[in-house]
Amino acid sequence: MAGLSRAGFEPESYENIKSRIEGKLEVFNAGFDFSPESPDGQLIGIMSYELFQCWSQLSNVYNSYNPDFATGAGLRNIGQLSGLPYGVASRSSAVCEVTGTAGTVIPQGSIVLDAVGNEFYVAFDTTIPSNIQVVAKVAGPTPVLAGTIIAIQTPLAGWDTVSQSTNGSIGKLAQTEQEYRNDRNKSVMRNYTSTEETMQARLVELGLPQAKVFNNDTNAPIGSVPAFTIHVTVGELGNVNENDIAKVILETKPLGCPTSGTTTRTVDDIMGVSHDVRFSKANEVVVDIELDVTFLDPNDAGADIQITNALVEHINSLLSGEDVIWSRLFSFITPYAKAQINSLNIGVSGGALTSTNLAIADDEFASISDANITITVT
Repeated sequence: MAGLSRAGFEPESYENIKSRIEGKLEVFNAGFDFSPESPDGQLIGIMSYELFQCWSQLSNVYNSYNPDFATGAGLRNIGQLSGLPYGVASRSSAVCEVTGTAGTVIPQGSIVLDAVGNEFYVAFDTTIPSNIQVVAKVAGPTPVLAGTIIAIQTPLAGWDTVSQSTNGSIGKLAQTEQEYRNDRNKSVMRNYTSTEETMQARLVELGLPQAKVFNNDTNAPIGSVPAFTIHVTVGELGNVNENDIAKVILETKPLGCPTSGTTTRTVDDIMGVSHDVRFSKANEVVVDIELDVTFLDPNDAGADIQITNALVEHINSLLSGEDVIWSRLFSFITPYAKAQINSLNIGVSGGALTSTNLAIADDEFASISDANITITVT
């Protein structure tokens, strides 16, 4: 039954709303013409849709503090309750050397360029011969390796050159909602005492979108993981340093427990003793999807885009070693315009597509973009 109950909230459907209105009008005055072409039928359709929208908004309110459904400000509010701020975009920055006439003031906002034309503005008024701090005008991971910034765009008498002898600090893109949802869900694991959950939560806090911990506490090898060994698999590193990953593993693993993996980094403990920490970097498996669908609701505008977005968010949220389950994809397709799935095939990009699960190895993670999804509407 639609409405709020102990089982949760269920919104009323457009069809039920329309049917009830028509039924009440029929009782009031039998013989109404409810056909879609009639004035009464059109008015009933408009009112039913508006009421359906109200039910939909009530559903959004009910789910606004459910981290699996909340979006936008609601999702950020949930994160604030957990003490996890939203990962906003940041700008790359660097410290540059300048030459010119001593005493010349370089005003805040003056522009310098890197070799490919990216613009950086001077953060503070600076008097030659001091160094200048510059910040990228566009947020995101603009490269700022040593030697990157080389030219002056804002002409100024007495300011001759700009150069960069040290690496700068690279910016980052804003988190997607799914990345933030993953971070929030996993960071609350900090309160757990389990080695696997605590280690995974700490790795996620570093900024890793993919982190999986396997603790082989048996006296026999399991797959490639030796007995009594912890094996950590991480996905794309982004701006995360490999030594920082190794440091977190060292700090959270049990004493005397070795680590395994294909990457080795040497880090020091709090006593200054060096340890070789091993972990593996997962390989990306790009997924293709081909979908043939029929929309049963005439109000299907944008349904294909919504389906694409839902599939991308789901698959890109899967952890290393987590299979793409074929049947689970249906739940991300059918909510939009009463989608009737005629065929659904998935597979590794460039390979054969089938209507079966796509197995992902422990050292792999699934990835997809809009370009990998083909939707045919019939």
